[in-house]
Amino acid sequence: MVNSRLITPRHLWAGMISGLGIVSFLANVPHLLTEEGLIAYVFGVFIPMGLSLGLVVMGYRVYQSSLELDLLPRVTGWTLAGVVGLVSVGAVIYLYQSVEGNVITHGLFVAMNLVTTGGIAGALIGVYDGRQRQEQRATEQARRRYQTVLDASPDAVFVASTDSGEIVDANQAAEALVERPLDEIIGMHQSELHPAKNRDKYRELFATHLNTENVHSEFPDGSDIFVNTASGDRIPVEINATGFDYRGQSLFIGVFRDISNRREREAELQNRTEQLEILNRVLRHDIRNDMSVVTGWLDILAADVDSEDRDRIERVQRASQRVIGLTEVARDYVKVVSGEKELNLHPVSLDSVIQEVIDTRREQYPDAEFTVTGDVPDVKVQANEMLSSVFRNLLNNAVQHNNSDIPKINIGVERTDESVTVSVADNGPGIPDEQKETVFGKGEQGLESPGTGIGLYLVQNLIDEFGGDVWIEDNEPAGAVVKVTLQRAETQ
Repeated sequence: MVNSRLITPRHLWAGMISGLGIVSFLANVPHLLTEEGLIAYVFGVFIPMGLSLGLVVMGYRVYQSSLELDLLPRVTGWTLAGVVGLVSVGAVIYLYQSVEGNVITHGLFVAMNLVTTGGIAGALIGVYDGRQRQEQRATEQARRRYQTVLDASPDAVFVASTDSGEIVDANQAAEALVERPLDEIIGMHQSELHPAKNRDKYRELFATHLNTENVHSEFPDGSDIFVNTASGDRIPVEINATGFDYRGQSLFIGVFRDISNRREREAELQNRTEQLEILNRVLRHDIRNDMSVVTGWLDILAADVDSEDRDRIERVQRASQRVIGLTEVARDYVKVVSGEKELNLHPVSLDSVIQEVIDTRREQYPDAEFTVTGDVPDVKVQANEMLSSVFRNLLNNAVQHNNSDIPKINIGVERTDESVTVSVADNGPGIPDEQKETVFGKGEQGLESPGTGIGLYLVQNLIDEFGGDVWIEDNEPAGAVVKVTLQRAETQ
């Protein structure tokens, strides 16, 4: 008994073709015993039986073919159509000859040969038709995949002929970029996407793409690459292009990325850099000069006062010198953030910086209490002269935003083999969880962030530059704890 699981639809459709050949072959077997003579055997037996075997082989080839299963019924249908067609022609001839009084011998023999010949012809046509349909289907599937990929791209994509430069396809993002429908884009020369004023430069750029396949966002002279929209706007773009062959055509695909936002950010950054340069000049010139005048007058006053007043003047002098020193450090920081120079890090004594900052804060805020838990370890961290600005701003913030009668600030230090964590705890109102990051301006644009001011924004930026981390936790029973982690210089 034949296992039905071994018989597939492919077996059945191909088997029907081979079955016709087998029937025809068997029908010709009796002629082996009746035909006489070489010619009779060749034309009456061997050729008909060879055609029959050819139809059997055709069925096997259909079974082995790469045609998809749903196309096999068409091949079998064409085979049967060929059989019916030739048998019908034979029947007409037979009837005509009968009417004329002619007697046709071996009618069954003739009919079976017509079946075989018609079957082979029909099978060949069916296979050809199936292959054509399968190729069309594959082409359509490839086209749909290509179109899906094209439309899925967030960037504008134009496909142009390498030889003529004529655009042959584009995606939806391209339509949106140039504000034109697809049927209007297709047929345009690729250089027509760009301003007419520099069209020759764009033709040269097109040729450069063909040779280098590089990403271009500007010309060699530094000017931007633009595309024109239907409304007359010019949009700066970045172009990434490459060539490929498709169905004998040499094509060129160009990906156009709108860089308007990038250019706006660059312009904004340039504007801020210029503002920083102005600040730099103010720090270097106005403040420094005015403080030099102040220290000069303080030196004169110090010579004419008693010891008690001299001590006060000396405090003012030290504060003035710190302001002058801060202008130098701030000047360097301005140069760093404006990209003029690198931020050079080196080992800095943590205990010296913290002790100095605490001493100056005690002088500035005599009503506040500054305490240190344990001893500040004598370690060096990876930083620079701006490290004192970090702790000065943290201590200032802990006092200035404190609503207690007596602001109490506690400094603690913990260290590991690789890092040091400094905690600045206060007894103020604390900071809600949703504001623990925004007070540093994280994720916002600099001085426009919703933080508490430039002090904490500067802290965040400096700690980032030092390769450390800063965050806020809740203090118990009230207040906030700002923690700063710095890398130990000994481990670098």
